[in-house]
Amino acid sequence: MPDEAAPGVGRAAIAARLGVPLLLLVLIVLEIRAGVASLPLWMEGLGGRLGWSDEALVRAVVGIQVALGLATLLVARWSRPLAVFTLTLLGFAAIAELSALLGRNEEAWRFAAPAAVLAVVGAALPALLRATPPRVSAGGSAAWRTLGLLAIATGAFAVAARIPVAPLPAEELPSFSGEVVELGPETWTGQTIPATGLASHVPALTALTLEGRTAVVLYNPRCGSCHDLFDEWFAEGAPFRVVAVKVPPEAGALLLESDLPADVACPGCERLELRTGPLWLIQPPVVAAVEDGVVTCVAMRPEEVESCLGPWFGRTSNDPEAALRKDGATGVPR
Repeated sequence: MPDEAAPGVGRAAIAARLGVPLLLLVLIVLEIRAGVASLPLWMEGLGGRLGWSDEALVRAVVGIQVALGLATLLVARWSRPLAVFTLTLLGFAAIAELSALLGRNEEAWRFAAPAAVLAVVGAALPALLRATPPRVSAGGSAAWRTLGLLAIATGAFAVAARIPVAPLPAEELPSFSGEVVELGPETWTGQTIPATGLASHVPALTALTLEGRTAVVLYNPRCGSCHDLFDEWFAEGAPFRVVAVKVPPEAGALLLESDLPADVACPGCERLELRTGPLWLIQPPVVAAVEDGVVTCVAMRPEEVESCLGPWFGRTSNDPEAALRKDGATGVPR
C-alpha cells in the first residue's frame, strides 16, 4: 500500500512521484514499439557478453524501467531518492548514447531521442535536488517498504518477460546470392593443412604450420566470443606459434554498430585473412592445433580449447583449473 504524504507536499514531490513515472512510461512505449531497434549503441554487444539475446536485453531494460516507475509512484517516502536515482541513470545513459553516436558520425536525427532525455534530466534533476524533501508519515516500517519494492520488481520483470519484442525488420537483412564456401572444420583432425582445404584459401598457412606446434585460430573481430578467447589464451603470448586467420563478412553484409575493439588482442601472432566476398560457412572462433603439419585437434567451441591447447601450456588432465603457466613464453614455435 502506498505511503500517505503529509498535506504540505510541494511541487518537487509531485514532479518526482508523477513526472518520472510518466517519463519512463513514454520510454517504455517507444521501446516496445521499436523492439530490438530501440537498443542504444552502447548496449550493443552487452547481450553477447551476458549470453542474452537482443530481445531478452530489451525486456530487461523495460523491466527495470517498469520497476523504477512503479516504485516511485507507489512508495511516497522513497519517491524523491528513487526519482533522483532514475534521472541520474537516464542522464548517464543519454550521455553514453550521444558519445557513441558522435564517435560513429551518425545521422543527425539519431541524436534527437538521447538529447531530449538529457534535456529533461538536465531541467528536472537540479530542481529536484534543490527542493526540500517533503514530510511524509511513517506509513509502515522500512522492512515492509523493502518487501514492497521487491514485490514491485518481481512483478515488473514478470510482466516485461511476456511483452512481445519486434526483431529487426526483415528488409534490413539482405539476402546473399554470391559464392558460398564450406570449410568443414569437423573433418580436419588427422589431416595436413593442404588436405583440409585451408591452404587453397590461405596459401601462407602451409609454410607456417610445417614444423613445431601451431595454433590456427579462425575468428571474426565482431565476435565477442572470439575476443574472449584471445584475451584468455593468447593476449600474454604463447609458447608456440599462433596464426590468427580473420574470417571477413560476406559481400554486402549488414554490419551493425559494435563497441568491440577493432581487432583481437594477440601480440606476436601471425595474422592472415580469408579473401573478402564469399560467405564462409564456419562459426568462429575455431581453434585447430597443428603439430608438424598435421591437425591433431579442433576446438569448435570455446570450452573445447582446454582439451586442445591445455597440454601445450603445461596443463595436465588432472589439473584443468590450474593457472596458465606461461613463464618464458616467447610466442614462437618450440
